[in-house]
Amino acid sequence: MRQKILLTLMLLVSSFCLAEQLPLPEKNQTLMGKLVSHQVQTDETLAGIARQYDVGYFELLAANPHVNPRTLTSGTLLIIPKQFILPNLPHKGIIINIGTMRLFYFPKGKDYFFTYPVGIGKQDWGTPLGVLSIIQKIADPVWYVPQSIYDFRKAEGDPVPHKVPPGPDNPLGDYALRLSKPTYLIHGTNEPESVGVRSSAGCIHLYPEDIKTLFANISIGEPVIIINQPYQANWSNNTLYVEAHLPLAEDRNKLADPTMNSLDIVNAIAKIPMRIDWGLAQEAIKDHTGIPIAVGQTDESTEISTQDEQKWG
Repeated sequence: MRQKILLTLMLLVSSFCLAEQLPLPEKNQTLMGKLVSHQVQTDETLAGIARQYDVGYFELLAANPHVNPRTLTSGTLLIIPKQFILPNLPHKGIIINIGTMRLFYFPKGKDYFFTYPVGIGKQDWGTPLGVLSIIQKIADPVWYVPQSIYDFRKAEGDPVPHKVPPGPDNPLGDYALRLSKPTYLIHGTNEPESVGVRSSAGCIHLYPEDIKTLFANISIGEPVIIINQPYQANWSNNTLYVEAHLPLAEDRNKLADPTMNSLDIVNAIAKIPMRIDWGLAQEAIKDHTGIPIAVGQTDESTEISTQDEQKWG
């Protein structure tokens, strides 16, 4: 079944790169973007390819389970995961899903939105969830090292000063946005390979080029909602899609069968008259590729309303 899914996806991918500014979805549309393909060239790395296409490292690795990043072979065809189900929340401000390591920004009054991969907090240094806001914009930020990080780095034999000025050694990069929980930031990075990875002490970081665009467009006071939803299922134009990402390690330990999160959603949606391939749905969820998979279709006479879409996702 997994080979069947991968073969189908390879046939669907496009050969061009999608821009990160996308038009707002039309009614009854929650699936956005297109899959992209890339043929590996000599001396390319998975981290470098991820940045080239503006996807996260783990995001790219999950979409290509046949690839060993340590022995990346020239000529290998990769699926670039540039397609996703939109978060099932009002389209305003910033939405960050740490379960998919992806940020969505919906500028007020515009007919487009942005989406970027993000790096998040390590296990035991979790990124906070909830409703927050942007309270400060900082260009060329100074990193005032929290005592907890200072002590940790010192104990690990990798000491840092208490204060790091702007420049190439600053892990905050060139721009930072302070959240209403003020010890946490959305910021750039001087280590682009850490985007799409659990690598911070709880802050959210973007590729340098992405934070530059976000910083230029964002306003102080804009809402920020941070969620943790690795499993998503929703309708798009009368087709049911499932998108499954591997849950964070601490969440996997809490759940006897994490795939049931998405299966429960699919079961609820399936009460609408439809045709569904349950074997395909279960396989897609268990594989955790992060790629939306079409698993069901409504009868032609069934109309899926926006309200139905907002109820499940």
